[in-house]
Amino acid sequence: MAEHRSDATIDSLAAEAERVRAALGVASASISVWERDQGLLRTLVNTGTLSPAERERPADEVYPVHTFPALVTLLERRTPYCFGLGDRVDVSSASLAASLGRETQAAAPISMRGEVWGSLWVATLPGDRPLSQADLPRIVRAAQKIARVLAGLRTPD
Repeated sequence: MAEHRSDATIDSLAAEAERVRAALGVASASISVWERDQGLLRTLVNTGTLSPAERERPADEVYPVHTFPALVTLLERRTPYCFGLGDRVDVSSASLAASLGRETQAAAPISMRGEVWGSLWVATLPGDRPLSQADLPRIVRAAQKIARVLAGLRTPD
């Protein structure tokens, strides 16, 4: 897990999250790593418009994967999701978005070496252009770009 937390890695992820946020035209973007053994998704960086409870580089922002059906599908089945206006959304995801002041949200897995490493999560505020299923291909491409950035940061095994 330490390799995910070096200053250089966090700086690179923060820059990439901000680039993604601006390119997608969303209010916020987060990059998280999946700690499989603990069953947790740990947020490494948040960018954009953040709620008072969020930090750009959180020390302890973790989500138990099994309590979010969308995360289980995202991480275990590599299936991106979008909860747009009027879409069916699981209660946990809806509650989290509401507590953060977000209106719509979407996520895509970040995969490396054939395994899911973590996720890219993006969200909009009320009044912003809402996310829809049509945005998923761009979000998936952004997650793939993040994987390439991460691969470039790693030293050969």
